[in-house]
Amino acid sequence: MNFEKHEMTLDGDPHASEIWSDIMLNVHGLHCEFDARRPAMSRVRGWRLGAVGFSLADLAVLTLTPVGTERASWQGDWLFVKLVTAGHVHVRSRDAIRRFDAGSLFVIDPAWPFTEIFDERARLTVLRIPKAALRERGVQYSKPAPLTVDARCADVQATRDIIQCMAAQTVAPSRHTQTMMGEQLIELIQHAVLDPDARAARRSSDALIWQAKRFIEQHIGDTGLDTAAIAGAVHVSPQHLQRVFRAQGGTPMRYVWQARLARAAHLLRSDPAAGVSIQEIAWQCGFATAAHFSRLFKQQYGEPPSDFRHSGSPLAV
Repeated sequence: MNFEKHEMTLDGDPHASEIWSDIMLNVHGLHCEFDARRPAMSRVRGWRLGAVGFSLADLAVLTLTPVGTERASWQGDWLFVKLVTAGHVHVRSRDAIRRFDAGSLFVIDPAWPFTEIFDERARLTVLRIPKAALRERGVQYSKPAPLTVDARCADVQATRDIIQCMAAQTVAPSRHTQTMMGEQLIELIQHAVLDPDARAARRSSDALIWQAKRFIEQHIGDTGLDTAAIAGAVHVSPQHLQRVFRAQGGTPMRYVWQARLARAAHLLRSDPAAGVSIQEIAWQCGFATAAHFSRLFKQQYGEPPSDFRHSGSPLAV
């Protein structure tokens, strides 16, 4: 696999146990305890998809407990979404113990005390979701006990299948695609797991603007992209969308044109687009005519697109 990844293995070697414990404590923010009478091999392999951490864990005969805020490795700014793919795990929190068998999907917040008990071998796929990304989407989540997800729900089943599909990848896509995959995972977890009843519809202005801007970036080449289309995509009225953008000193369409020009500037300086005509770049970025594109581009960057293309160093892809 060509992802930026890490892998750690625990076997019967006492030295390996020390290394494993140190990494778990100082990198993953977890105290790890073993049963010296029943040593067993464990393995964790992890990588990132954009902002999302992705791990495959094969664990046996150990317990994991999160560290507190006194350590730099504290994980309270993240949520762990865990899919049990084989075996079972017990989770102790608030004086209660819950068992999660194969097929279970649950969410656990390391800001609160808990203990995971692997008395036999279990395999899990674990997503590490930044809480900041959820807050941008209007979701505030912090619960002291694990959230059990209804595995009978069709949306949950689809989300679980997508997680397993991503876990089975053997060839890494481009960095941009990895980031998009991470964003898709966050949205799936938000809507299918954390907020299935669309409570996030009552979201903050910042979250609304974030969603509007993301829709704009995804549809930048659509010549029909206007305030009404953007408002419909984020489920508010055009008037409300205008008010929210004005409160931050802008308008939806001003952002659209700025985003189109920024995308065009990137394409003009990108090596893969060297043979693409300025007319084609204009169309790709949502401009109806090359003349309109050139006029706005010169206003923004101080020179026409043809001169801009050949000046300066290539932009990073």
